[in-house]
Amino acid sequence: MTAPVRPAPVADADSAGFWEACAREELVGQRCGKCSAWRWPPREHCPRCHAADPVWERLGGTGRIVGFVVVHRVLDPAFADETPLAIVHVELDGTDGEMVLTSQLQPGEWSSAAVGAPVSVRFTRVREGLTLPTFTIQNEPQEAHHVLD
Repeated sequence: MTAPVRPAPVADADSAGFWEACAREELVGQRCGKCSAWRWPPREHCPRCHAADPVWERLGGTGRIVGFVVVHRVLDPAFADETPLAIVHVELDGTDGEMVLTSQLQPGEWSSAAVGAPVSVRFTRVREGLTLPTFTIQNEPQEAHHVLD
């Protein structure tokens, strides 16, 4: 029996730069070349000034969890070895709070998920041609409050 295939994001003209950077294990964000506003999700025209001048900028790869959900049931066989897993919304440092990336914590870290918890990016090569940004909890003192799941 063949192993289940994990669903993959589909790169389009707007997001291709993001996925190409992930393949190089770099986290990037899109900014407007005219007004410098951060854009997420990536798109051709700036929502602030409407310029069609997107620029990719390398990010430090750190942030804080601003929301999360822990998945306890296997909803897709491709994720059976990773369940339970925490799907997180990470506000990325250096983006003026304008970029919140949806990702997951590293397998086994689901019980450490907390709003306010500091995280750093890790790149997970899922298969040939697909590297995803995932996150791991940083071990620094924090005032995060754990949410019961």
